[in-house]
Amino acid sequence: MAHKVEPLITPDEVQEILAEPKETAKPIVWVHKPLTAGSEGPLWMEFSCPCKVKGEIREDVIFRTLYRGARTLVQGQAAIMIGEAFSASLFVGPHRVFGADTDDSFHSSLAGQGLPYYRQVLQDRSHQHVWVAEGEGYAEPVTPALTSISVLMDHFLSRANLTLAGGFAHPLKGRQIELIL
Repeated sequence: MAHKVEPLITPDEVQEILAEPKETAKPIVWVHKPLTAGSEGPLWMEFSCPCKVKGEIREDVIFRTLYRGARTLVQGQAAIMIGEAFSASLFVGPHRVFGADTDDSFHSSLAGQGLPYYRQVLQDRSHQHVWVAEGEGYAEPVTPALTSISVLMDHFLSRANLTLAGGFAHPLKGRQIELIL
């Protein structure tokens, strides 16, 4: 089964929520998260908050965005470049009802029987997750590619009908660039 929790919401209800104008309850303040417990390396940055719908804060409608900067893994004599990873999502209750991702992992749609990308492996870095009758687990490629978090945010916000309180704040804004010599 493609989802862990039985869907609590129908595709029609998701479309109604997506169509309704929404605004985050607070401006973006990025929170640093370690890549994995006890690991060295770049930090993930995350922002998550409830959304206002019809002027009311809805604790069950959550906007979440993640960012991880580009990095280089060194294994023996090999240096492996890994690009930035970033995503934006809208959750209703426990369900990710819409999302856009750009990362280096492959994605396979395990939900959405009868849809064009069902059981297909998406090899492009950018894809969007859409809610289907079975719930979560269906993704389709996004072209042109979402090459930066700013481009991804433009794509996501217009489709989710979401406004960010205070506007978009890039996760690297105000940070000094580290030089490795």
